[in-house]
Parts: sequence; C-alpha cells; structure tokens
Amino acid sequence: MRAADWLIVSLFLAASLAVGLYFTRRASSGLGEFFLSGRRLPWWLAGTSMAATSFSSDTPLYVTGLVREHGIYENWQWWCFILSGMLSVFFFSRLWRRLGVVTDVELIKLRYSGREASVLRGFKALYFAFAIHTIIKAQVILAMAKIMDVALGWGKWESIIISSGVTIVYTMLSGYWGVVTTDFLQFGIAMTGAVVLAFAADAKAGGIKHIKAVLPPHVLHFFPSPGNAAFMAFLGYISLSWWSKYSSDGGGVLVQRMASSKDEHQSFLATLYFNVVTFALRTWPWVIAALASLVLYPHFKDNEAVYPKMMVDLLPVGLRGLMLASFFAAFMSCLSTYLNLSSAYFVNDFYKPFIRRDADDRHYIKIARIMVLVLSAATAVITYNVSSIIGVFKFLIAFGSGTGLVYIMRWFWWRINAWSEISALIASSLATAAVYTTHVCAHTPYYERLSLIIGSSTLVWVAVTLLTRPVELEKLRDFYIRTKPGGPGWGPVKAGLPAIDRTAPGIFTGAFTQWVLGCVFLVGLTVGIGEAILGFYVPAFLWLSASAFTAFKLYKPGSFS
Repeated sequence: MRAADWLIVSLFLAASLAVGLYFTRRASSGLGEFFLSGRRLPWWLAGTSMAATSFSSDTPLYVTGLVREHGIYENWQWWCFILSGMLSVFFFSRLWRRLGVVTDVELIKLRYSGREASVLRGFKALYFAFAIHTIIKAQVILAMAKIMDVALGWGKWESIIISSGVTIVYTMLSGYWGVVTTDFLQFGIAMTGAVVLAFAADAKAGGIKHIKAVLPPHVLHFFPSPGNAAFMAFLGYISLSWWSKYSSDGGGVLVQRMASSKDEHQSFLATLYFNVVTFALRTWPWVIAALASLVLYPHFKDNEAVYPKMMVDLLPVGLRGLMLASFFAAFMSCLSTYLNLSSAYFVNDFYKPFIRRDADDRHYIKIARIMVLVLSAATAVITYNVSSIIGVFKFLIAFGSGTGLVYIMRWFWWRINAWSEISALIASSLATAAVYTTHVCAHTPYYERLSLIIGSSTLVWVAVTLLTRPVELEKLRDFYIRTKPGGPGWGPVKAGLPAIDRTAPGIFTGAFTQWVLGCVFLVGLTVGIGEAILGFYVPAFLWLSASAFTAFKLYKPGSFS
C-alpha cells in the first residue's frame, strides 16, 4: 500500500462517515425514521441496499473457496436460494409490505395470540439479535480480518477493531437512513473492485482460453456429474436448503427493505432487482477471479485468502487502494445492516413491548444506539474464535433448518400457531447440536446432516401443530383481511368473512406459476451469462433463450403491477 492507495481508502471512509453525520438529525426524529426511513424508499434504493447487504467482504472469499475446492458447480450451495429469492418476489414482497411491520418478528403479534405468542416474540427478538445475526456478523468480520492479514499484515484483533470502527459510528448516528444511503455508494465501489480484479487476474492467467486449457474439465462444469457425492450434495441444496432456511419467507434483512419501500409495487420491483443483480450479475467477476487463481496459485493453502492475495500481487498503485476500499464497502454495507436490524429486534420486539412500553421515541432510539455497541462487542468475541468462512456459512444454513417451512406455511395455512414455531425452533436447534457434536455423525455428508435436521424438526412441529389449539378465528380473520394471502389453506377463516373479502383474489392466485417461470428466468440468465463468458456459446444460447422466453411470459399487462 502506497500513499495514493491510502488516500483512496481514506476518502471512501470519510465519505461514509459524512453520510452518517448528514442523516443523524433525520434518523433521530422517530423510530420509523431510525429503522425504516419513514417507509418511503424507491425500488432502486431498497433493491440496491438488499444487494449491497448480501455482498459482503466474505462473499468473494467464500465463492473463491468453493470454486478452488470443487469447481463452478459448488456455487449451487448458494445459487439454490434463487428458488427462495423468487418466492420472495412473487409471494412475500407484497405480503410483508401490506402487513406494515417494523421487523419480521413483529408478525407474531399480528398472526398469533396468547402468552405463548408473547414469549415467542421476545425469544425470537433476542435469538436473532444475539445468536443468528452475531454468527453472520462474525462471518463478515472474519473475512475482513483475513483480507487485512494478507494485504496489510494486521493481526486479528487489530482488524476487528479498526475495520468495524467507522461502521459502528455511522450506524449509531444515522440509523437506517445512513445504512441504505451508504449502501448505494458502497455497492458501486464494491462491484467496481470485483470487476477490476477479475480483469487483472484473467489477464495475468493468460485469458479465458488458456484457463480453460489448463484446468481440469470438471472445474468448469456448471452442474456436477450424476452418481457421485457432489451430485448428491447438489440435490440436497436444490431440494432442501432453499425452503428450510430461517429466512425462507424473506428474512429480516429483505423484510426491512420491503417494509421501508413506498408501496407494494416498489417492494416487488426492489426484490426482483435484488435477485437479478445478486445471482446473474454479481456472481461472475468472483468466479472468473477464482478460476484464474487456480492457474496463478495452484498450491495456495488457504483457498479463501487467495482472493486478497491477488489484490496485493496483481493490482498497481491506485487500483490496489480502490480494491481495498471495495472490500471496506462490501464489509460496511453488510455489517451496518445487521447492526441496525439487530438493534431493531431488541428495541421493537423485546425492550418496547416487555421492558418499557410508555417511553417516547427519543428514549427508544437511545437504547437502539447503545445496543449497536453491545452487539458489536459480542460479535468481536465470536469472530476471534472462528476460522472458516465456508464452515460458518454451512453451519448457519443447518442451524436454521427445520424452521423454514413453518415460516412459509404460516402465511397459507390457518392451523399454524405459536407452538408450531416454538417447537420448530427447539427441535431444529437440538437436532443441529446433536448432528454436529455426536461421534456417529462426524463423517456424515452435509446433505445427510441437513436431511436429518429438517426431517426430525418437521415431524415435531407438524405433530405439535395438530395437537395444540389453533389461533382464534377472529385474530386469523383480521390477519387475512390485512394481508390477503389467498390459497386453499384458509378455508375455515374465509368462511366467516364478508363476501368482498372472501372472494377477493389473494397473492396465491397465479403466483405459483409466476414463481416457476421466475426461477427458470433467473437460473437461465445466471448460467447463460456464465457459459457465454467462458466461451461455451451453444449452451449459453439455450440457457439465455429459456430465460428470454420466461421473461416474455412474465412480462404482460398486470404481471408487475
């Protein structure tokens, strides 16, 4: 790093901090501003914020590790979430906006009743704020620590404290306004850095043709060959992972952006835009850099750390600073989101309903800012004790498995109650602990572990649902009128509604067909672009044709309104 590089990084950090200072007054005017920007974000800003949050400093390292260890096809470990992404577009983007919540946990008080619902809401607020989000933030900071170690030789504690400092400050000051506004700036810088490094690595490795000639053919395959362990893992990803994850109906990060959009249509467009950018466009600069790294560093031990190693070795002065700034951008956009959302869980769903109900917004914003600091300290301790980004990611998928189907079904089956969620959470957590700690499962493939967790959890929550009392019909009718999800699972509830509400078409009507077409569209676009970049033009034409055809079928009057 030279003076010019440090100047670029410093200017970026100063700009991010300036945005935080600029929005401090607006964010301090009320909880709706601090956590949702007053519910008036346009689709392009909400969608970019979604994309920026999911593009963190750990993501290119994670993708590089997948490609180097197995090949392009191992990206189905996260490409499988195209299926749940399209579910969010066609089903949940409108439902969450209609519900008008601050967080996804707030749904509990609108959908369920009784003491068990209150306990569930408080528990989930703490569970997400202190457990799930801490694991995610630790994964993100671990990646930044690896980058700082390779690029600057910093130790782990130095990296944790220094890389998080600016983010914590502007997140505390400006709340969600600062998060989404800096996301827009940070996403552009992060993508620029990824593209620059991909071009530099490709050129140094001799170009795509040389890379294809040198690497084993299986590394360039987009799907694993049938009949081996990799194919079984692929089947596990596309048949289990996408719907079983705790964020199967959108998840807290997307829900916050859906809820902060101007209206349902803006929420829909934001979610669609996010999925296209995330899977079809963002993937390929990382994959190209990872393939080039196999030619340039065939024996590099840490498959994740080789990505920042390329930054150090391949980029000249100036571009090296831009690349490091892009790492900071990706890191800060993700960390700021999870800090803001975690504090929202604590304040909106735990502190406000259970600790102090009658305070003014100034008090709650003060508590939210204090929680940003508390949660940051907890994350730092966890980060120091983990070492593998891929390992953390796979554990996180497994840890939340067994609950995803409940979160989907609560929108479309009247029989789901608070005990359904409680039993799914407990069963999933216990099953995950057993699968990951017992000697019997020590050498069990990942997809088999996932199947055990999901299968046992599902048996438990379905049995509990059928053995416990349903939510009273009056509560369910209020929820149905408010959201209009539709579908055959609301029969007893719809029977008691006025004719205008009973016969009104719900989200479910036509959305399933749109979801199928949307999945084909996005898979075709993602794979087709990759095939074209790698020079496999016949399969590229076929995949892109399928994508264009389904896009044509989807885009008709009324489809996107």
